[in-house]
Amino acid sequence: MEVPAPHFEDRKTPLHGNGIPDAGTLNAFRSCLRQICFVAGALTTSISMAEPATGANLPRADAILEEVVVTATRSERIIRTNPYSVGFLDREQLTTNTEDQLADILSALPGLSVSDAGQAGQKRVLIRGEEARRMALLVDSQEFMDHREVGVPLLVDPNRIQRIEIVRGPASVLYGPKALAGVVNVITDRDVTHPFVADLSLTLNEATDGHNVSGQFYGELRNQTTWNIGAFDNEHGLRETPNGPVENTAYASAGANAGIGRAGQAHAWRIAYEQFRSEADVFVEPEVRFSPPFRDFAIDIPRRDRQKLRADYSFSPTGLAIESIALDVYHQVSDREFNTFTMMTLAPGLNLDTSILTSSDLVTDGINLHTNWNVSDTSSLVAGVQGTRDEVNQVRLRTALTNGVQSSREQISDTARLATAAAYLQADLEASEQLTITAGARSYRVTSKQLHTDGVRRDDVRDNHTIASVAAIYSLPGGHVVRATWSEGYIFPSLMNLAIGAYAGSSYINPAPGLSPETSETFELGYRTGNQSFFLDSVVFLSRSQDYIDHVPCAASDACPGVRERIYRNIGRADTHGLELNARLRGDVGQIDAGLTWLRRRQTYEGIDSYSSGVPDLMGHVSMTFERSLLNRPAQYVLTGRFESSSRELTATRSGTSLKTNPGHVVYDAEINWSPRAGVDVVLVAANLADRTYHSATQNLAAPGRHLRLRLNLSF
Repeated sequence: MEVPAPHFEDRKTPLHGNGIPDAGTLNAFRSCLRQICFVAGALTTSISMAEPATGANLPRADAILEEVVVTATRSERIIRTNPYSVGFLDREQLTTNTEDQLADILSALPGLSVSDAGQAGQKRVLIRGEEARRMALLVDSQEFMDHREVGVPLLVDPNRIQRIEIVRGPASVLYGPKALAGVVNVITDRDVTHPFVADLSLTLNEATDGHNVSGQFYGELRNQTTWNIGAFDNEHGLRETPNGPVENTAYASAGANAGIGRAGQAHAWRIAYEQFRSEADVFVEPEVRFSPPFRDFAIDIPRRDRQKLRADYSFSPTGLAIESIALDVYHQVSDREFNTFTMMTLAPGLNLDTSILTSSDLVTDGINLHTNWNVSDTSSLVAGVQGTRDEVNQVRLRTALTNGVQSSREQISDTARLATAAAYLQADLEASEQLTITAGARSYRVTSKQLHTDGVRRDDVRDNHTIASVAAIYSLPGGHVVRATWSEGYIFPSLMNLAIGAYAGSSYINPAPGLSPETSETFELGYRTGNQSFFLDSVVFLSRSQDYIDHVPCAASDACPGVRERIYRNIGRADTHGLELNARLRGDVGQIDAGLTWLRRRQTYEGIDSYSSGVPDLMGHVSMTFERSLLNRPAQYVLTGRFESSSRELTATRSGTSLKTNPGHVVYDAEINWSPRAGVDVVLVAANLADRTYHSATQNLAAPGRHLRLRLNLSF
C-alpha cells in the first residue's frame, strides 16, 4: 500500500469536506439559539403562577434498586440483590441528554470520568481511574476491540441507544481480557409492537456552533418480523471557552444502521449492520507543541471509522433445565488514520521537518455461545464459550525534509493476528433465604502471531490463564442489603505491544514479545437500602494491579534499530482504594440526586512511587429536580452542581520528574425538560452558568464556557 508524502502546509483535512461554518452562519446560529433561550426564560418566569406538581410523576426513590440489569451476571437480576457494582441509564435519561458523545453522558455516574487525549470528538471513559484501554466496551453484548494505547473510542451514536448498563470493577470472568476495570454495555435493540415508529432528534450546541441530527425508524410486521433503519450526522467547530476558542478542537461524525429479525415463542433471530465514520483535529498543548527543539508539533486524525455486521439466534425451551441458548457471530472492521507532523531546529540553520502517516485497519471476527441453566430451586448457572480473531494491517510512512529537501523516506507494512478462545462458568447458590453466593471462573488461551513485516521479525506469543471471582450478598430485614466481592482481572498485551509497535511523536516504540499480561485483584464491600422516599447504593473498594505496560527508552541490550527509539515494558503497578455513593431523596415537590466518588490511587511507574496520579480524590454531582406544569403541560426543572477536587500528577521526564497541578472546580448547570404535546420533547440546558474557566484533571482540553444546548425530540 503506497501512501503519498504530504505537503506540510496542507496537513489538515477539512471536516466532512466542508470545513468549519463561515462567520455569517455562526452568528446567525448564535442569534437563533439565544432567542430560543430568551423565550424559554420568559416562559420559566411563569412557574410561580403554574400549578406545582405533587410528585406523582417522579419515580419512586427505590425504583433504581428494583431495576433489572443483565450485564453484571449475564442473567436478569435486580440491582438491590446484584453482587457487583452496577449502574444504568435508561431510554428516558438518554433522550433528555444534550451531549453528543457517549463518554460525556456516562460521566455523571459514580466512579466514571472522561479522558479526551486532546481529541474533542473521540473521548474515552475511565473507570475508577484506570486507563480506557482497560475497559470493555460492548455494543449489544459484543465487544468493540481496539489495540491502541489510549483505549477504545466510544464510536456509537447516542441517539440510537436504548439503554446502557455499567459494571464497575473487574468483569473479566464473564467478559474477557479488556474488562479489568469494568464494562460498558451499549444496548441498541428495541422492543417494537407497532408497524411503524419514528424517533427524530435535533441537538444544537452553542459552545461549538455544532449540531447533531438523527432519525431512527422501527416497526413490527404481522408475522412478528421486526425491522429498523436509521442515520445521524454530527458536526462541531472550535470549542468556545471563557478565554476564547481552542484551536484544533473541531470534529465530525456520521453513520447509518439497519436490521431485521423475527421472534417466535421459543426461537428468535436477527441480522444487523451499522456504520460509523468520524474525524477529529487534535489539540497539542503549547508547552509540548513549541518546546525546543520543536518549532511546531501537530497531530491529525482524518479517519476513525467502524463497520459491523452481526447475526444473533436465541432459543428458549420450556420444561427443561436449560432456560436459554444464545449464539451470535459478528464481523467488524475498524479503519484508522493517524498523522503526526514535527518541525524541529536541530542547530542554527539546520531544520528537520518530519511527517509520519499511519494507516491501519483492524478486522475482528467473533463468536459467542451463552447458556442459562436452572439447576434447582436454589441454584442457577451461566456458561459459555467465546472466540475472537483480531487482525491488524498497518502501513507507516515516515518522510523527513532537511532544510526543505527530502533527506529520507521509509515505508513499513505490518500484519499481525491475535486469537483468543475462552470458556467461562458462573453459578448462583441460595445458601439461605438471606444469603446468596456467586462464584465463577474463566479459562483463556491466547495466541499472538506476526504474519508479515517489513521491519524486525517478532516471535509468536502464547498464554494460558485462568481467573476467578466470588461474591456474597446478604439481605437484612427492612430492605437492607450487604454484599462482598473478590474478583481477578486479566489483560493480554495488545498487538501494538507484541508485534507492530507505534509512534510517539517522532520516536518509534518497538514491540516486545516477552511482555507479561496485566493482572489485578479487587475487593469490594457494599451496602444498599431504599424505600419510596430514599435509596442509597454505596461501596468501598480496594484494587491492586500489576505488570502495567508502558514504553521506555531503549537500552543497549534491546538492540533497537534507532538511537532515539523506545520499547514496551512491564514497568508499573497501581493500588487504588475508594468509596462510591449513589443516592436519591424524593419529596412531594421534587427530588435530590447525588453521586460521589472518593478515590486514592498510588502508582509506581518509571521509578515514581506516588499518590500524585492525576486523578482527583473527590468528584461527583448533586442535582435537584422539580416538576411544575408549563402552559398546562408537564415540565421538569433541574439544577445541577458538578465538582472535582484539586489533583496532582507526577511524571517522569528526561531530566527527572515533573509535577502538574489541577486546581479543581465547581460548575453549575440548569435544565428545562418540557413536553408541549405527546411525542414532542424540548430540552434546554444552560451549562457552566458562572462561565468558569477550568478543565477536568483527566482531560487536556479546557471546558466550554457558559453556553446553551438545545434538543428537540419527535416520536410518532
